[in-house]
Amino acid sequence: MYEEYRRWRTENLRACDGIIVGSDLTQEWLLPWWWDNYQKHNGHPVAFVDFGMSSEKKEWCKERGEFIPLQVADIFVAEKEEIDAKLFSEWENQFGKNFWNCRNAWFKKPLACLQSPFKRTVWIDLDCEIRGPIGELFECDSIALLKERWDAWIYNSGVIAFTHGLKLIETWADQSFEKNQLFRGDQELLSQIIREMKYPVKELDEKYNWSRCYGDNTEALIYHWHGELGRNVIRYSLMSSSRCFLSSLKNPQP
Repeated sequence: MYEEYRRWRTENLRACDGIIVGSDLTQEWLLPWWWDNYQKHNGHPVAFVDFGMSSEKKEWCKERGEFIPLQVADIFVAEKEEIDAKLFSEWENQFGKNFWNCRNAWFKKPLACLQSPFKRTVWIDLDCEIRGPIGELFECDSIALLKERWDAWIYNSGVIAFTHGLKLIETWADQSFEKNQLFRGDQELLSQIIREMKYPVKELDEKYNWSRCYGDNTEALIYHWHGELGRNVIRYSLMSSSRCFLSSLKNPQP
């Protein structure tokens, strides 16, 4: 199934470093917020992978970078009813119930990474607030990830620095099709593959994927507003900015 999306892209590659992000209809509202923060401090090219966006946001992406359609139906991701009852309960007890709608996009992440046109790439989740220059992330000759504090063998896949051609990413894509019913999300699957393969991973400094759970950090270059609570913070920030803007129009300074 979808063999062409399980292997590295080979056409129209670029001999430069770049960023890749992905979005579907449920996440596309984050794109302008993510872009505004990114372009304040960084100038590397960005590729936008379409997991199922609206026509409006597809055009928005095309105006700002390379637009990459990912024509893979959501049906490959196991539904709730197809998950073993024990795993179902474990996942909901540990993570709540809001993650289910995210699984379709999560398991497309390795497929998106394989479509990167860049020699060295950094994948960044859209709920990551970029607060400064992140060029040092490209100084990686394989793959770099942040190891979670709460679990010694889990790597967070919100920020991934990687080089083109890694067999690890292809294995991750293969197993996203074949084993997603056994894992809550893409990062648990990737962590298991790394563990089984004993694959050497460069560990990122926390400033490049700072969890909102750790509190504020003025040194963080990428602040990860993960989960529903984090996205609510982003929504509140956007609404507050909008109200301030409207107020300035009604009450212009002399």
